[in-house]
Amino acid sequence: KTMEDLRRAVGDDIQIGLDIHTNVFEPVRALELAYAVTPYNPFFLEEPVRPENVAEMALLRRKCPAPLATGESLFGKWAFNDLLKAQAADIIQPDIAVCGGLTEMWKIAAIAEGHDVVVAPHHTVGPIATAANLHFAAATDNFLILEFTPNDSGRRREFVKDPWIPRDGHLEVPETPGWGVDLNEDALQRHSYEPWHRGHPRR
Repeated sequence: KTMEDLRRAVGDDIQIGLDIHTNVFEPVRALELAYAVTPYNPFFLEEPVRPENVAEMALLRRKCPAPLATGESLFGKWAFNDLLKAQAADIIQPDIAVCGGLTEMWKIAAIAEGHDVVVAPHHTVGPIATAANLHFAAATDNFLILEFTPNDSGRRREFVKDPWIPRDGHLEVPETPGWGVDLNEDALQRHSYEPWHRGHPRR
């Protein structure tokens, strides 16, 4: 009902990605969910089950009527290579802060391209990572879309002197040197490091 209401509210021109965040424990229930929301044209279903279970992800993808996305907590090209060889995803979502950095993410994207899979980077860690992801996007043939969250607001926005703001749903690729952002050293010193941890759902 929620998906039906949302689609009716935004119309057919807005893409709706559903992040299930591994909260479905049984693949058969994830498949039931996929069939329930497919009439409302979801852009993708993100991680309905744990991505580490590649065999189940592959089985789900073969039966799922909507595009299946995953990868935000996977590390390195080898983990993504296993996922892609199993044909377990339509869209991969490496996180630059988790997968091994920018160079590793380019390698992951190249492997995905060889499997006709597109890349939609997972991103929740602020404006410096936004800059790196934007350059990745501009240099990657099989790039699909970049996640952009409110985490680029608030105190994280202080970390760069002129934070980027999407306009009409897009970020402009900068022509200034380097990443295109200037760090605010004072703000970085005022705030302590906050590690990101992927939680595990429990019943």
